[in-house]
Amino acid sequence: MTDETKPQTDNDSRFMRRVLLIAGLAAVLALLLKLIPVLLLAFAAVIIAVLVRSLADPIRAVTRLPTGVSIAAATIAILAGLGGAGWLFGSTVSAQVEALANRLPGSLTELKALIETLPFGSQIADQLNGGGGLPDIQGMVGQVGGYVMAVIGAGANLLLVVFAGLFFAAGPERMRDGLLMLVPRPSRDPLREAANESARALRLWLLGTLADMVVVGVLTGIGTALIGLPSPVALGLFAGLAAFVPIVGPIVSVVPGVLLALEQGPEMILWTVAVYFIVQQIESNLFYPFIQKRAVDLPPVLTLFGVLALGTLLGPLGVVFASPLLVVALVWIKLLYLRNTLGEDIQLPGRTD
Repeated sequence: MTDETKPQTDNDSRFMRRVLLIAGLAAVLALLLKLIPVLLLAFAAVIIAVLVRSLADPIRAVTRLPTGVSIAAATIAILAGLGGAGWLFGSTVSAQVEALANRLPGSLTELKALIETLPFGSQIADQLNGGGGLPDIQGMVGQVGGYVMAVIGAGANLLLVVFAGLFFAAGPERMRDGLLMLVPRPSRDPLREAANESARALRLWLLGTLADMVVVGVLTGIGTALIGLPSPVALGLFAGLAAFVPIVGPIVSVVPGVLLALEQGPEMILWTVAVYFIVQQIESNLFYPFIQKRAVDLPPVLTLFGVLALGTLLGPLGVVFASPLLVVALVWIKLLYLRNTLGEDIQLPGRTD
């Protein structure tokens, strides 16, 4: 090989390496897109692990028990708490949820009748229901096989997430360091710090969110009971669970209450809307700022567009996990890019120092 052809050969080799690198990155990206549901389940397991460790770490600090025993004690405590709540309120919740499910089809019929009394109401009702009227509830109930398979699949995914979460909780450092072995050595320390800060921020966010859910659920149950709306415990439970999803959850939680209020006339509808509005105002202006002082405060505009973007990209699971995903993304952007790359003096989410 002559001296003239050697530089050309080196350039060709570098070009081929770049092409192969880009092709490899494209293949990895395509694989990740295919694995999005699995990755979201893994992220749900991480949230379970954070919840368990949030209780296990104080137990270990107080009792000096080994990590594994502390995790087992925390798991038993969580199960005991859920079981105790089920024993105290299970019959009431079950009866009211069943009553709510039985009432909603009739409320949907009343909603259709109300819409049809409005100008162009028939056309509106047909458009809302695809031109074929309200869904055939009995026909839907008849599709038992499909519903059973869906429930079985959801139950299997839930068990998978729970057991994976307990596994992650038992050895988060081992899992973290194992993944860091896949990246070059100089990048491991910054990524390790980002992972640790993400776990801390997720813990604060989760505790704040659970407190917020309890506040919304209790206030909604009390408010709907005071105005005489049926199944207030079930409505409060639904509102509390819906509060896990920002922006969308509070809107969706109003729907069952308004449908039940249709049975009792326009005045009850106004009272119901007023109750939900007051609960959201109390939660937003009194409890939420107090809770977020000790948690991770996501800017409302960022949360709104994050929910829209992740819902578009990832579907319903993206909407459900929008907030924790935003918490992790915020930590990584602030730590790895703004602080470590640009040298900006910024405060990480949930940090007061």
